[in-house]
Amino acid sequence: MRKLPACGFLCVIALASCHRAAPPLPPAHPHYVIGGGWQGGGNWFYPAESFSLRQTGLAILEANQTPHVTADGEVWSANSMTGAHQTLQLPAIVSVRNLANGRTVRIRLNERGPDNAGRILAVTPQVAAVLGIGHDPAPIELTVDEEASRAIAQASPDAPRLDVSAAPRGDVVAQSLDGGIAQTVGEHQTGVVSTPGGLRLSELPVRYTQGYAMPVAYNVTLGDFSGHGAADGVARRCGGDVRRISGNDPGLNWQARLGPYQTIAQADQALAQARSCGIAGARIVVE
Repeated sequence: MRKLPACGFLCVIALASCHRAAPPLPPAHPHYVIGGGWQGGGNWFYPAESFSLRQTGLAILEANQTPHVTADGEVWSANSMTGAHQTLQLPAIVSVRNLANGRTVRIRLNERGPDNAGRILAVTPQVAAVLGIGHDPAPIELTVDEEASRAIAQASPDAPRLDVSAAPRGDVVAQSLDGGIAQTVGEHQTGVVSTPGGLRLSELPVRYTQGYAMPVAYNVTLGDFSGHGAADGVARRCGGDVRRISGNDPGLNWQARLGPYQTIAQADQALAQARSCGIAGARIVVE
């Protein structure tokens, strides 16, 4: 029998030692978290609890697609109906509509990201496949499921407590961008149980509802202001304009913005322009 040279034998041992298995992940420990400000990609993001957020912007695939523990203590899976958000409490239940094809899914947010200020949501490959999102960013509308997200907060010992027993309750209505087309986006099942070891979360179903696609345009918002003069000053500095708005924070009736633009590339260039004139909080919205 032919003998392996000593140097070859040592090389085999060296190579074997270089390919050790990755250490096992710690056990999942889902918990409620808001967290402090965090920095990514040169941008700062400041999480805050919200049960009424509705926003438009761009969604992408999550960058880290290797198994890891998420910001709220879950074990990440490419096959789960989950995603990452920059500022919302975790976990939270949201509906996400792809404005380019009309599909809507219901997902659980469990991670922080994306770190690109021009993108508002990152999703797993499973969510991307169901929504019809490829490698390019997709225009989306995100709406927090207030009932389901509040149920998670109430079930978690880590969440801040607010006595809402005396508050009036009514129907929650989401205003859609498609001119009022109604569609079912879920059955308000929370899939959460509080245990001594934390939250026990069940997987959301892999399904979507089909609505209508719509033409989209992109704007870059520079900020909302109580007075026209302040908004006009920011708009002039960045080469934008001012529009009167409603439905935002009370008293903030004027918005400085750039656009509209027909392509994402143009919107990205405008976002860079806004940052160059000192508007760190500028973001891309879809209309």
